[in-house]
Amino acid sequence: MGKATVNLAGAHLRHYEVIGRAKVTEANPTPKLFRHHCFAPNYVVAKTKFWKFMREYHKIKRANGEVFGVRELKEKHPGSIKNFGIQLRWYSRTGPVNTSKEIRDTHLSRAVSRVFNDLAGQHRASFSNVQVIRTCTKKASECTRPPVTQFHNSKISFPVIHRVRVPKKSKRAVLVAKAPQTF
Repeated sequence: MGKATVNLAGAHLRHYEVIGRAKVTEANPTPKLFRHHCFAPNYVVAKTKFWKFMREYHKIKRANGEVFGVRELKEKHPGSIKNFGIQLRWYSRTGPVNTSKEIRDTHLSRAVSRVFNDLAGQHRASFSNVQVIRTCTKKASECTRPPVTQFHNSKISFPVIHRVRVPKKSKRAVLVAKAPQTF
């Protein structure tokens, strides 16, 4: 499927766009095109998620349809950190649950991967039981969750921990019998 993609640290999902439609028949000579955005580990799983979407919502099976293209969507500004809002549906043991999450990250695919890992850890929701409905980028004023808003302070500072003090060159020993104090 082209060049190898860049490996994102901590992200096991990638953002794909799949375009497809039903096959041309005499009854339907110009079938409608469908574009589906999904998060999957590779393009094969992305196509599988596309056909699941088509089967459930548009009554088109894979045997009666065709895929025109699968492409990975890249982040436009990977160097800047953004606030992402993610609306999703996941199926618990008691039924479907609609929820929304706010995540602060540089890549949308890494933010969605963190949400999937969070749901797997806290609610035991498997990958196939989670469906991303909508994603958006939020301004700082639109965010409401404390884990995200705590980083919106312009004067935020972090303590420097585990600092190794370097003595002056005249007082420095070549070999020392003890480890340096770092507190």
